[in-house]
Amino acid sequence: MLPEGTELVEARFSGGHLLTVLLDREDGPVDHEFCSRVAAVIAPAVEAEGYDGPIEASSPGIERPLTRPEHFRRFVGHEAKVRIGEPLDGRRNFTGVIDRTGEDAFVLRLSEGAEVELSFGSVTRANLKEDIYK
Repeated sequence: MLPEGTELVEARFSGGHLLTVLLDREDGPVDHEFCSRVAAVIAPAVEAEGYDGPIEASSPGIERPLTRPEHFRRFVGHEAKVRIGEPLDGRRNFTGVIDRTGEDAFVLRLSEGAEVELSFGSVTRANLKEDIYK
């Protein structure tokens, strides 16, 4: 359904009845024209499933969500904010550089120099934390 080379990063309901789809692509920018084209393709499919509300197609942005293990692998060396479901040593929120990934987990190098290994399954939310002023 999506154009070849297009990745659905995340789909969520924002602001009530608004369906927001975050898209990335391999072969060009995620610009207004591309988003409009994809929204036009998505609309009939979601209408067939009973959804008749507004659809917003957008780039994942600079602080893009990390929703799959492949995203963590792709962004090794980048800083991320990660929230896990069950506390680890009393913490649920971590910020650090994605140092390395494995089959079921990844390692964050925290700003204080420590490393923490987190399983992909424990993550409830993760985003890149890019500093545009670097």
